[in-house]
Amino acid sequence: MKNKQIRNILVLSIIALVIIVAISYVIESKSQKLPALVVSDKVFVSSEVDGILNKYLVTSMQKVSKNDLIAEIDNSKLPFKLETLKNEKQKYEDLIHSAKSGDYLKTELYKLDEDIQDNQIDLEEAKLEIKKVLEKYKFMEERYASSKKKYDANVKLYDKGILNTSDFNKAAEDFWDVHKEYYELKGDSLVASETIKSSRNIIRLLQARKDILANNVDILASKNLIDLNEIEADINDLHEEIKSLQVYSPINGIVTDINYRPGEKIDKGDVIAEIADLSNVWIIAYGSSSTRQKVKVGQMVRIYCDCSKKIIGQVVTVSPVMEKVKSLSSTFETANTYIKMEIKFDNMQEALKHVTPGERLFVRIYF
Repeated sequence: MKNKQIRNILVLSIIALVIIVAISYVIESKSQKLPALVVSDKVFVSSEVDGILNKYLVTSMQKVSKNDLIAEIDNSKLPFKLETLKNEKQKYEDLIHSAKSGDYLKTELYKLDEDIQDNQIDLEEAKLEIKKVLEKYKFMEERYASSKKKYDANVKLYDKGILNTSDFNKAAEDFWDVHKEYYELKGDSLVASETIKSSRNIIRLLQARKDILANNVDILASKNLIDLNEIEADINDLHEEIKSLQVYSPINGIVTDINYRPGEKIDKGDVIAEIADLSNVWIIAYGSSSTRQKVKVGQMVRIYCDCSKKIIGQVVTVSPVMEKVKSLSSTFETANTYIKMEIKFDNMQEALKHVTPGERLFVRIYF
């Protein structure tokens, strides 16, 4: 009797096992296992200044919180530049005070008189120079015309074979020497003329400035006030640059890439670190064209994690086009075209405990 009960239990167990296997087979036959990748939003942390990377305060794959210090940059020029700007600021503050008190006005007018006198000297020298040049130019113009006429005659004689090559080359050489000297003098006269014109314009502008300053002290103070405001704006910008020498994480996440080594030069805009945003992760699965005909938005997905944990999700988008995929997993590499399916987790908090952005795994989609 006891043996019979054992046999019955054994038979029932086998039947139950067969039923379970059959059900599993039916379920599995209506599903498909596909390679997939865990993805997340990624933030690229760029340097806002030029400099030398001093050190990282984090390592690759380290978890960071928002505003954590992740790197330090050295730029010895910035403090020096700041000190220079501060000195400039002090100078303009002194100029404004001097302009209003009248002390600086006298100095400024004296400098303008000196500049006017220097340009007046340049003007007189240019006048003497152009006079000399024009005298030489007049003589050279006649010589050039004569030389040109003689050269043209020699060309005709040479073309007719009357003048031999040696004599023609000597005559041509004499002509081109005269030609060179003639056009050099012509160029000198143009330079002297431009110098005269420029000196006259500068003198006129300096005189106008002198008249304005002499008649209105407030204009000088206002100009220096504008310059002072620009300097103060530059100082504020420089303070922000100096703050940027310390680079902080803009989000909570995991450092996925560190792109430089301490001591390396970096330029403004260079990406020094990449951080994966862990507040939201999802799955991208890859399937064939036949899979695309079966997969629908909303279908259940079982995600197989490396830790043997199975997490449930669902299809949220299916790509309408096929794309080339270089590598789907460490053991599956292809250049064939695949469709991409985006899968979201039913329980994000549970998913964050068991998956990591960049992780390759497999999913099973149930049709």
